[in-house]
Amino acid sequence: MPGTASSGGRGTAQKARAQHELEGTFRKDRHGDLKTPEPTPGRPEPPIELSNVALDEWNRMLWAFEDMGMLHKVDAFAVYQYCRLWAETEAVAVSQAHLEIAVERLEENLGDFKGEDFIKLIQELTSQRKLISKCTDQLRSGRMAIRQYLVEFGLTPAARGRIKLPANKDVVDAFTARQMARPTLVK
Repeated sequence: MPGTASSGGRGTAQKARAQHELEGTFRKDRHGDLKTPEPTPGRPEPPIELSNVALDEWNRMLWAFEDMGMLHKVDAFAVYQYCRLWAETEAVAVSQAHLEIAVERLEENLGDFKGEDFIKLIQELTSQRKLISKCTDQLRSGRMAIRQYLVEFGLTPAARGRIKLPANKDVVDAFTARQMARPTLVK
């Protein structure tokens, strides 16, 4: 069973049996009972319908997994959540851009107002700037969460260096051949 820093184990997560075999560190007396789940290779379908923006990201993510030879049907759930997060973050970015345009227009007309109308305009500008600040915070949080997903999926340069694929090229090539022979449906 893998350990963690707080589990009382060795302080780090233990390696899977396949990783020990790849690295030549497999010992039957220590690692003989380790088993790693073998997910079904293939192109997953989204578990629930996605918006157009999320569906575009779904197709980009599946292309990346196919390109790296790591596409499995069970990945649908994690990729689905990532794509929804992507779409929500993009929607916040669009909202922020619209708010910034509205603020610019209000500021352009600032000299045209006097008295009570001027005060109302300043209050509106303050309100809009608070919304922009909130959008900035949401964007930052969303982009950090997206980055964490990308690291988890092995889709950053540093994370990609930690991925260990089977040394048996025939397995990877057979998987790729099945994927190329199967027609893909793009909505």
